[in-house]
Amino acid sequence: MHRTIKNLAFGLCGTLFFLGLVVLGWSDWTTFFLNSARTGSIILALTGAVAYGFSGSSGLGIGRVEDRSSRWIFIPIIIVAVAFAWLPPRLDRLNRWTIDGNTVRYVGLIIIAIGGFVRVATIFELGHRFSMFVALQSDHRLKTDGFYAFIRHPSYFGMLLAMAGWALVFRSIIGLLLLALMCVPIIALIRAEEDFLVREFGEQYRAYRQRTPWRLLPFMF
Repeated sequence: MHRTIKNLAFGLCGTLFFLGLVVLGWSDWTTFFLNSARTGSIILALTGAVAYGFSGSSGLGIGRVEDRSSRWIFIPIIIVAVAFAWLPPRLDRLNRWTIDGNTVRYVGLIIIAIGGFVRVATIFELGHRFSMFVALQSDHRLKTDGFYAFIRHPSYFGMLLAMAGWALVFRSIIGLLLLALMCVPIIALIRAEEDFLVREFGEQYRAYRQRTPWRLLPFMF
């Protein structure tokens, strides 16, 4: 129960901060919610935050061992995330660098739902083994089934997919460019995680990499 409360607080506080930047970028919360796709994206974000609270995640816990050398990667991730929260709604409101047509908003909403589901589902699969940092928790076992049987980092795939949907909800070309920029630190984080897992699990992780060759995108990367 204590972990659930901590995860709920962490998930909701982080999500509300992000959504606050979104509405600030739009600059008028009353008109923001006049569009059902924008409203739906907020509902999905809050639903994901609440679901995360019940995932059993270790959150910011570093567990029994952590790769502290990878913490710097979170700095560019946070910077891009802040820009991603504020710029797309701002430019949507100003109708600059936008993709024409309202249908794209609802396509984006569907993509957010799919990406958010994959992200949250993989966190549930890991349970207490999931941490925001590159770390191993107590009694940590390597996860190789479920979503992890298809790609080695499905949680990041879900996150990036949800970001793509978010950019489309705001018809934002800049949002898609920021998504591409976000891939740079995410790939750095993936490499740090894999080096860490090889050190900790050795041949077991090497065998998993051979069975599951795709890190993030099947047939591509």
